[in-house]
Amino acid sequence: MASAGNAGAVYPGVAEWYSQAQEHLANTKKFMQAAVDAIEANDLNALRSACSAVHDEQVVGLQAHLPTPDPALTSALQNEINDFHTAMHLCMTLGPNTSPEDLERTDAFVHQAIEDLRAVNDILVDDLS
Repeated sequence: MASAGNAGAVYPGVAEWYSQAQEHLANTKKFMQAAVDAIEANDLNALRSACSAVHDEQVVGLQAHLPTPDPALTSALQNEINDFHTAMHLCMTLGPNTSPEDLERTDAFVHQAIEDLRAVNDILVDDLS
């Protein structure tokens, strides 16, 4: 997250960076919805597919656009990518014999990744306004 000392800082190039990277953020949202839909349908194959797609958007696609012009944004994005990486690997291993502890661990990483995504969004709102 941006520190108080960086609040309102202007980072030239963030708008251009965002125009190139935004598809990965949009696709992450789309594939996360597909994961939710798969969970609601109790479809493990669709869930694994959605998790694999999120993983690729984050770890391959978005990672290729780092660093950003804003160091706080870069840090927040790296946290997001790392947490999505772990969460999606855990998600892809879920199956009918998954323990409650494994489900809780996966859920915790997914929730952390979503919090990271919110932090990224907050920084982007500041940087792009």
